[in-house]
Formats: sequence, structure tokens, C-alpha cells
Amino acid sequence: MESILAHTHSGIRWILILMFIFVLIKNHNNPAEDPRKKIDWPLYTLILFSLQIIMGLILYFMSHNVSFEPGFMKDARLRFFTIEHLTGMIIAFVVMLTGYIKSRRTIMSRWNKIIKTYYLIAFLIILLSIPWPFRGFGTPWF
Repeated sequence: MESILAHTHSGIRWILILMFIFVLIKNHNNPAEDPRKKIDWPLYTLILFSLQIIMGLILYFMSHNVSFEPGFMKDARLRFFTIEHLTGMIIAFVVMLTGYIKSRRTIMSRWNKIIKTYYLIAFLIILLSIPWPFRGFGTPWF
């Protein structure tokens, strides 16, 4: 069960990264577009990230990479998965959710700027918090 969930969690990250890139490019190229008349890509990105967070929290309590034994902070892999990955993703989710809520409560001319700013910050935090294979934590690309 953990393996299936871990592979699903890892695979969905690629869809989420593509959606972030799409939202950022779309909002950069169409600054005057009315967001309420088109497909709400920022909302779909937020929903997918919410599902990703839920899967991650389930994995957090099932994974052998998470430990609270004494001295776990000395092991880079355990520290990353126990503290850094979780904290980074939750901060990114809060930033993204804040940006989406602020964009809905503002005038249309500033909507794209707010989405661009908050989603870009969340995207950068996510990229820093992903356990990429080159970081040496033993995680595959998929």
C-alpha cells in the first residue's frame, strides 16, 4: 500500500509542476483576461495540490523515512522527510491558498498579478521541498 501511494504521490508531482507552469505562463501572457469567464486553472491547481497534500500526510504517518527517535536530526534523509519536506509543502500550500483567496477578493485588473506572485512563490517553495534524486535521499524520478 505504501509503495502504491508513494508512486502515485511522486507521479502526480509532475502533473502539478506542469499545471503550475501553465498557470504562471497563462497569467503572464493574458493579463486582461476575465478569470471568471474562463476555466479556473488556478483553482484546479489548488485542488490537485490539496489532494497531493492529503496523500503526503497519509504517507507521512506510514513511511519508514519519517522518524522521531532520538538523533534523527543528525541523519539528513530522516530530517528532510520528517521536518523539511512537510514544513515546506505546508508553507507552499498556505501561500498558494492565500493568493487564491486574495485574488477572488480583488478587482479584475489585479487578479492576474496576485495569482502570478503567490503561485510563483509557492512553486519555488515546492521545487525546493521536493526530494529530487540528485539530492541523495534515494528517491526515484517517478
